[in-house]
This record gives sequence, structure tokens and C-alpha cells, in this order.
Amino acid sequence: MQLRSILLFVLCWSGALSSFAVHFPGDSARFSAGLAGGTLGYGVEGAWRLNHRWQFRLGFTRVAYKKPFDVDANKESTFHLQPLVRMNLLHAGANWVPFRKSSFYLTGGLALQIDPSYSVSGNTLTGLHVDAINISPEEFGQARLSLKWWPVIPHLGLGFGRAVPKKRIGVSFEMGCHYLGSPKINFWTDGLVESTTLPDQIPKIEHNMRNYSYLPYLMLYVRYRLPDRN
Repeated sequence: MQLRSILLFVLCWSGALSSFAVHFPGDSARFSAGLAGGTLGYGVEGAWRLNHRWQFRLGFTRVAYKKPFDVDANKESTFHLQPLVRMNLLHAGANWVPFRKSSFYLTGGLALQIDPSYSVSGNTLTGLHVDAINISPEEFGQARLSLKWWPVIPHLGLGFGRAVPKKRIGVSFEMGCHYLGSPKINFWTDGLVESTTLPDQIPKIEHNMRNYSYLPYLMLYVRYRLPDRN
């Protein structure tokens, strides 16, 4: 699924559903579309207000990082690292407002990771020179380490603001945490590291990383309340 199609789907979500709005006694349905930004990246979101306590949300966020950098082992040796971090989340959830006259809410839902990548590749252009040890770049070779978590991840959080603003424009702030599951590690190398015991230590490393299963987040939303459908 291409990102352009996902973004278009979310942007059209509120308008499409408004054609099928269900009216409840004393409290008609309302819709909004908005922009999101924060530690989960940037994206778009649509929301539907069922009543004064419940709002339902569907959105998409993306964050990516792939800028290479060098790490000096000593004055003569440098490692070149190439990260590839890509997190695309298609999320659906609901807000519950416990106090009618307050904008405070509790939220929860599920997010689908689309084509994720959490990896780093490394080599050395200078070789490795430590005391009497001299390893050429060809002998050192390349190595790649990647992590994989659950494809569908739940989340819980709280925030201030309304998924469907009372006025035309509204701002809301949200903080919470995703549960990613236990990570799985994939390690590949074609050089010197292959002859060491490091590849055999992967199960132990996975066990030690079992507590790295939580992803806290902070997000800011700017929303536009769509015109009411008569």
C-alpha cells in the first residue's frame, strides 16, 4: 500500500462518513479533519463524535531517519554507520471524555505498522587499527543489525482537547504509550565479525531486550470541524 493512497484515504475519511451520519436524540454526529505532529512523526487524522463522551479516530503518521554518521574508535580507526529508521502507523482508536464540561480525555486503540524498518548497517573505510592489530576494510567487511516488533501495536493515553472541536479550529495535546511486544533481532555480516561468537549471542541479546517493548509518545493535533450536515 503506497503512502499517497493512505494519506488520501485518511483525509477523505471524515467527509465520506458524514454521508452516513447517524443522528442520536439530542446529540447529532460531528466530524473533523486535522494534522498531527510529535514524536510519532507527522500525519493526518479524521474523527467522528458519537456523543459528548465518545469520539472515534482514524489517522496516519510517519517518521523516518536515514542520515549516515561516523564513529571514531581511535585516532586511526573510524566506523561508518548507516541507520534506516522508518515507522508508518495507520491507527484507529477512541476517546472517552469522563467529564462533560472538560476537554480532558482518555484514549486507546490499535496501530498497524506499514513497511517498518529499524536497522543500522556498518563498515569501516579506514580499517581497524588497535595496538598490533591491523584489519583492513575488506577483512572487516559489513554488518547489519535490525529489530522487528509486532505488526499491530496497542496504545493507551490521555490528553486535553477535543477530537471534534466545538469551534471551527481546535488544538489538542496527547501523551501515551504503545506496547510493541518483544523485539526480534536479525544480524547479518560477511566479514570478520562472522568468525566471532557474536552471532551466537543473539538469543541472549533478545532476552535482555525484552523490556524494550514500550514506546512513549507526545503528539499535538490541529483540527478543523467539518460543516454540519443538515
